[in-house]
Amino acid sequence: MIKVRNVDKFLGGTKILDNVNINVNKGSVYGLIGPNGAGKTTVIKTLVDIYKPENGEVLIDNENISDNKKLKSKLGYISDFQYFYPSFNVEDMIGFFKETFPEWNEKRHIQLKKLFKLESKKKIKHLSKGMKTQLALLLNLSIMPNILILDEPTSGLDPVIKRKVLNLIVDEVSVNETTVLISSHNLGELEQICDHIGIIHEGKIVLENSVDNLKTDVRKLQVAFRNGLPDDIKNNENILNIESIGKVYQIIVKDNLDIVMADIRRFHPILLETVDMSLEEIFIYKIGGEGYVFEDIAL
Repeated sequence: MIKVRNVDKFLGGTKILDNVNINVNKGSVYGLIGPNGAGKTTVIKTLVDIYKPENGEVLIDNENISDNKKLKSKLGYISDFQYFYPSFNVEDMIGFFKETFPEWNEKRHIQLKKLFKLESKKKIKHLSKGMKTQLALLLNLSIMPNILILDEPTSGLDPVIKRKVLNLIVDEVSVNETTVLISSHNLGELEQICDHIGIIHEGKIVLENSVDNLKTDVRKLQVAFRNGLPDDIKNNENILNIESIGKVYQIIVKDNLDIVMADIRRFHPILLETVDMSLEEIFIYKIGGEGYVFEDIAL
Protein backbone atom coordinates (compact mmCIF):
# COMPACT_ATOMS: atom_id res chain seq x y z
CA MET A 1 0.00 0.00 0.00
CA ILE A 2 2.79 2.44 0.97
CA LYS A 3 6.26 2.02 -0.49
CA VAL A 4 9.15 4.35 0.26
CA ARG A 5 11.99 3.65 -2.14
CA ASN A 6 15.60 4.81 -1.69
CA VAL A 7 14.62 8.22 -0.34
CA ASP A 8 17.26 10.84 0.47
CA LYS A 9 16.32 14.19 1.96
CA PHE A 10 18.51 17.21 2.70
CA LEU A 11 17.49 20.15 4.88
CA GLY A 12 19.75 23.18 5.12
CA GLY A 13 22.54 21.28 3.41
CA THR A 14 22.39 18.43 5.94
CA LYS A 15 21.38 14.93 4.90
CA ILE A 16 18.42 14.06 7.13
CA LEU A 17 17.22 10.88 5.40
CA ASP A 18 19.69 8.40 3.95
CA ASN A 19 18.40 5.80 1.46
CA VAL A 20 15.19 5.18 3.42
CA ASN A 21 13.06 2.19 2.40
CA ILE A 22 9.72 1.43 4.09
CA ASN A 23 6.92 -1.02 3.25
CA VAL A 24 3.46 -0.71 4.79
CA ASN A 25 0.81 -3.31 3.95
CA LYS A 26 -2.84 -2.43 3.34
CA GLY A 27 -4.99 -2.49 6.47
CA SER A 28 -2.02 -2.71 8.84
CA VAL A 29 -0.57 -0.48 11.55
CA TYR A 30 3.09 0.38 11.02
CA GLY A 31 5.04 1.96 13.86
CA LEU A 32 7.97 4.23 13.00
CA ILE A 33 10.18 4.43 16.05
CA GLY A 34 13.27 6.48 16.76
CA PRO A 35 14.79 9.00 19.16
CA ASN A 36 14.20 12.72 18.79
CA GLY A 37 16.13 13.98 15.78
CA ALA A 38 16.32 10.56 14.10
CA GLY A 39 14.27 11.68 11.09
CA LYS A 40 10.74 10.47 11.93
CA THR A 41 9.01 13.76 11.17
CA THR A 42 11.03 14.23 7.98
CA VAL A 43 9.94 10.78 6.79
CA ILE A 44 6.32 11.64 7.51
CA LYS A 45 6.46 15.05 5.82
CA THR A 46 7.96 13.31 2.79
CA LEU A 47 5.20 10.68 2.87
CA VAL A 48 2.49 13.35 2.74
CA ASP A 49 4.34 15.41 0.08
CA ILE A 50 5.17 18.40 2.26
CA TYR A 51 8.84 17.66 1.55
CA LYS A 52 10.13 16.55 -1.84
CA PRO A 53 12.94 13.95 -1.72
CA GLU A 54 16.19 14.71 -3.52
CA ASN A 55 16.38 11.04 -4.50
CA GLY A 56 13.90 8.16 -4.43
CA GLU A 57 10.11 8.14 -4.40
CA VAL A 58 7.02 7.56 -2.27
CA LEU A 59 4.41 5.27 -3.83
CA ILE A 60 0.83 4.71 -2.70
CA ASP A 61 -0.91 1.91 -4.58
CA ASN A 62 2.03 2.09 -6.99
CA GLU A 63 1.35 5.77 -7.78
CA ASN A 64 3.81 8.53 -6.89
CA ILE A 65 2.45 10.82 -4.16
CA SER A 66 4.25 13.87 -5.57
CA ASP A 67 1.68 16.52 -6.59
CA ASN A 68 -1.00 13.80 -6.80
CA LYS A 69 -4.21 15.50 -5.62
CA LYS A 70 -6.31 12.36 -6.06
CA LEU A 71 -4.09 10.32 -3.72
CA LYS A 72 -3.82 13.11 -1.17
CA SER A 73 -7.61 13.52 -1.00
CA LYS A 74 -7.77 10.02 0.53
CA LEU A 75 -4.90 10.59 2.94
CA GLY A 76 -5.38 11.73 6.53
CA TYR A 77 -2.46 13.47 8.24
CA ILE A 78 -2.16 14.40 11.90
CA SER A 79 1.03 16.18 12.91
CA ASP A 80 2.60 16.56 16.33
CA PHE A 81 1.80 20.28 16.28
CA GLN A 82 -1.67 20.80 14.84
CA TYR A 83 -2.19 23.93 12.78
CA PHE A 84 -5.70 25.26 12.48
CA TYR A 85 -6.90 28.73 11.59
CA PRO A 86 -6.72 30.36 15.05
CA SER A 87 -9.69 32.64 14.40
CA PHE A 88 -11.90 29.65 13.55
CA ASN A 89 -13.98 27.77 16.05
CA VAL A 90 -14.54 24.00 15.97
CA GLU A 91 -17.63 24.31 13.79
CA ASP A 92 -15.75 26.52 11.30
CA MET A 93 -13.00 23.91 10.89
CA ILE A 94 -15.56 21.17 10.33
CA GLY A 95 -17.22 23.31 7.66
CA PHE A 96 -13.85 23.97 6.02
CA PHE A 97 -13.09 20.23 5.78
CA LYS A 98 -16.58 19.50 4.44
CA GLU A 99 -16.01 21.92 1.58
CA THR A 100 -12.42 20.85 0.91
CA PHE A 101 -12.73 17.05 0.93
CA PRO A 102 -15.31 15.50 -1.44
CA GLU A 103 -15.20 12.20 0.46
CA TRP A 104 -16.47 13.79 3.69
CA ASN A 105 -18.81 11.31 5.42
CA GLU A 106 -21.44 13.03 7.54
CA LYS A 107 -22.53 9.80 9.26
CA ARG A 108 -18.95 9.14 10.37
CA HIS A 109 -18.60 12.76 11.46
CA ILE A 110 -21.68 12.51 13.71
CA GLN A 111 -20.35 9.30 15.29
CA LEU A 112 -17.01 10.91 16.07
CA LYS A 113 -18.61 14.11 17.32
CA LYS A 114 -20.51 12.09 19.92
CA LEU A 115 -17.30 10.33 20.94
CA PHE A 116 -15.18 13.47 21.40
CA LYS A 117 -17.86 15.90 22.61
CA LEU A 118 -16.01 19.02 21.46
CA GLU A 119 -17.69 22.39 21.95
CA SER A 120 -18.74 23.56 18.47
CA LYS A 121 -18.41 27.27 19.23
CA LYS A 122 -15.09 27.07 21.06
CA LYS A 123 -12.26 28.98 19.39
CA ILE A 124 -9.35 26.90 18.14
CA LYS A 125 -6.87 29.09 20.01
CA HIS A 126 -8.55 28.16 23.28
CA LEU A 127 -8.33 24.40 22.74
CA SER A 128 -5.84 22.34 24.74
CA LYS A 129 -3.34 20.07 22.97
CA GLY A 130 -5.55 17.07 23.71
CA MET A 131 -8.62 18.81 22.30
CA LYS A 132 -6.73 19.79 19.14
CA THR A 133 -5.63 16.18 18.66
CA GLN A 134 -9.22 15.01 19.07
CA LEU A 135 -10.41 17.61 16.56
CA ALA A 136 -7.71 16.53 14.11
CA LEU A 137 -8.82 12.91 14.44
CA LEU A 138 -12.47 13.86 13.99
CA LEU A 139 -11.67 15.81 10.83
CA ASN A 140 -9.27 13.32 9.29
CA LEU A 141 -11.38 10.24 10.00
CA SER A 142 -14.53 11.93 8.68
CA ILE A 143 -12.96 12.08 5.21
CA MET A 144 -12.83 8.25 5.28
CA PRO A 145 -9.11 8.06 4.45
CA ASN A 146 -7.52 5.02 2.86
CA ILE A 147 -4.32 5.95 4.66
CA LEU A 148 -3.82 7.69 8.00
CA ILE A 149 -0.41 9.18 8.85
CA LEU A 150 0.15 10.24 12.46
CA ASP A 151 3.24 11.98 13.81
CA GLU A 152 3.55 11.52 17.59
CA PRO A 153 -0.25 11.81 18.02
CA THR A 154 -0.22 11.04 21.75
CA SER A 155 2.70 13.28 22.70
CA GLY A 156 1.77 15.40 25.70
CA LEU A 157 -1.66 13.84 26.15
CA ASP A 158 -3.00 12.59 29.45
CA PRO A 159 -3.52 8.80 29.85
CA VAL A 160 -7.30 8.94 29.34
CA ILE A 161 -7.01 10.78 26.02
CA LYS A 162 -4.12 8.53 24.93
CA ARG A 163 -6.27 5.50 25.49
CA LYS A 164 -9.13 6.99 23.50
CA VAL A 165 -6.82 7.92 20.60
CA LEU A 166 -5.13 4.51 20.40
CA ASN A 167 -8.43 2.64 20.64
CA LEU A 168 -9.86 4.76 17.85
CA ILE A 169 -6.88 3.97 15.61
CA VAL A 170 -7.34 0.23 16.18
CA ASP A 171 -11.08 0.49 15.45
CA GLU A 172 -10.40 2.43 12.26
CA VAL A 173 -8.15 -0.34 10.96
CA SER A 174 -10.44 -3.21 11.94
CA VAL A 175 -13.67 -1.63 10.65
CA ASN A 176 -12.52 0.32 7.58
CA GLU A 177 -9.24 -1.46 6.71
CA THR A 178 -7.45 1.86 6.89
CA THR A 179 -3.69 1.69 6.50
CA VAL A 180 -1.94 3.48 9.38
CA LEU A 181 1.61 4.72 9.83
CA ILE A 182 2.25 6.15 13.28
CA SER A 183 5.50 7.59 14.60
CA SER A 184 6.61 7.60 18.22
CA HIS A 185 9.63 7.28 20.47
CA ASN A 186 7.44 5.36 22.91
CA LEU A 187 7.78 1.61 22.41
CA GLY A 188 5.37 0.57 25.14
CA GLU A 189 2.61 2.52 23.45
CA LEU A 190 3.14 1.19 19.93
CA GLU A 191 3.54 -2.39 21.06
CA GLN A 192 -0.19 -2.48 21.79
CA ILE A 193 -1.39 -1.53 18.31
CA CYS A 194 1.29 -2.18 15.65
CA ASP A 195 1.63 -5.10 13.24
CA HIS A 196 5.02 -3.99 11.93
CA ILE A 197 7.79 -1.81 13.30
CA GLY A 198 10.47 0.24 11.58
CA ILE A 199 13.37 1.72 13.52
CA ILE A 200 14.99 4.90 12.24
CA HIS A 201 18.31 6.08 13.65
CA GLU A 202 20.40 8.95 12.29
CA GLY A 203 18.26 9.09 9.14
CA LYS A 204 18.51 5.40 8.30
CA ILE A 205 16.04 2.55 8.72
CA VAL A 206 18.10 0.16 10.82
CA LEU A 207 15.43 -2.47 11.42
CA GLU A 208 12.07 -3.38 9.89
CA ASN A 209 10.04 -6.44 10.88
CA SER A 210 6.71 -7.68 12.13
CA VAL A 211 6.11 -7.44 15.87
CA ASP A 212 5.53 -11.20 16.04
CA ASN A 213 8.85 -11.95 14.34
CA LEU A 214 10.71 -9.54 16.58
CA LYS A 215 9.33 -11.28 19.64
CA THR A 216 10.55 -14.68 18.41
CA ASP A 217 13.96 -13.42 17.24
CA VAL A 218 15.07 -12.51 20.76
CA ARG A 219 14.01 -14.55 23.80
CA LYS A 220 14.65 -14.46 27.52
CA LEU A 221 15.42 -17.45 29.72
CA GLN A 222 15.43 -17.67 33.50
CA VAL A 223 17.90 -20.25 34.74
CA ALA A 224 19.23 -21.40 38.10
CA PHE A 225 21.93 -23.94 38.99
CA ARG A 226 23.03 -25.43 42.29
CA ASN A 227 26.65 -24.38 41.77
CA GLY A 228 26.48 -21.22 39.66
CA LEU A 229 26.47 -20.64 35.91
CA PRO A 230 28.83 -22.96 33.95
CA ASP A 231 31.49 -21.24 31.83
CA ASP A 232 30.39 -23.16 28.71
CA ILE A 233 27.05 -21.36 28.81
CA LYS A 234 28.68 -17.96 29.31
CA ASN A 235 30.65 -18.46 26.11
CA ASN A 236 27.71 -19.53 23.91
CA GLU A 237 27.71 -17.35 20.75
CA ASN A 238 23.90 -17.27 20.62
CA ILE A 239 23.66 -15.46 23.96
CA LEU A 240 23.45 -11.67 23.90
CA ASN A 241 23.46 -10.93 27.60
CA ILE A 242 23.46 -12.56 31.03
CA GLU A 243 22.36 -10.91 34.26
CA SER A 244 21.96 -12.42 37.71
CA ILE A 245 19.29 -11.71 40.30
CA GLY A 246 20.37 -13.63 43.35
CA LYS A 247 20.83 -17.22 42.21
CA VAL A 248 18.63 -16.78 39.14
CA TYR A 249 20.23 -15.85 35.81
CA GLN A 250 18.37 -14.02 33.08
CA ILE A 251 19.79 -15.01 29.70
CA ILE A 252 18.95 -13.16 26.48
CA VAL A 253 19.14 -15.43 23.43
CA LYS A 254 19.29 -13.96 19.92
CA ASP A 255 19.03 -17.14 17.81
CA ASN A 256 18.75 -20.90 18.07
CA LEU A 257 16.78 -20.99 21.31
CA ASP A 258 16.36 -24.77 21.18
CA ILE A 259 20.11 -25.28 20.86
CA VAL A 260 20.81 -22.96 23.79
CA MET A 261 18.21 -24.70 25.96
CA ALA A 262 19.62 -28.11 25.07
CA ASP A 263 23.08 -26.88 26.02
CA ILE A 264 21.78 -25.60 29.37
CA ARG A 265 20.01 -28.89 30.12
CA ARG A 266 23.36 -30.71 29.95
CA PHE A 267 24.22 -29.04 33.24
CA HIS A 268 20.97 -30.09 34.99
CA PRO A 269 19.50 -26.69 35.95
CA ILE A 270 17.10 -26.54 38.87
CA LEU A 271 15.15 -23.85 36.97
CA LEU A 272 14.77 -23.33 33.22
CA GLU A 273 11.90 -21.33 31.74
CA THR A 274 11.22 -18.88 28.91
CA VAL A 275 9.93 -15.41 29.76
CA ASP A 276 8.03 -13.05 27.45
CA MET A 277 9.88 -9.88 26.46
CA SER A 278 8.48 -6.45 25.71
CA LEU A 279 9.47 -4.54 22.58
CA GLU A 280 11.39 -2.21 24.86
CA GLU A 281 13.64 -5.04 26.02
CA ILE A 282 14.00 -6.46 22.51
CA PHE A 283 15.21 -3.18 21.05
CA ILE A 284 17.61 -2.58 23.90
CA TYR A 285 19.32 -5.86 23.08
CA LYS A 286 18.92 -5.71 19.29
CA ILE A 287 20.25 -2.19 18.68
CA GLY A 288 21.43 -0.98 22.05
CA GLY A 289 18.56 1.39 22.75
CA GLU A 290 20.75 4.50 22.54
CA GLY A 291 18.71 7.66 22.50
CA TYR A 292 15.36 5.96 23.00
CA VAL A 293 12.75 6.92 25.56
CA PHE A 294 10.95 4.03 27.19
CA GLU A 295 7.87 4.86 29.22
CA ASP A 296 5.35 2.79 31.11
CA ILE A 297 1.99 3.86 29.72
CA ALA A 298 -1.10 3.08 31.77
CA LEU A 299 -3.65 2.11 29.11
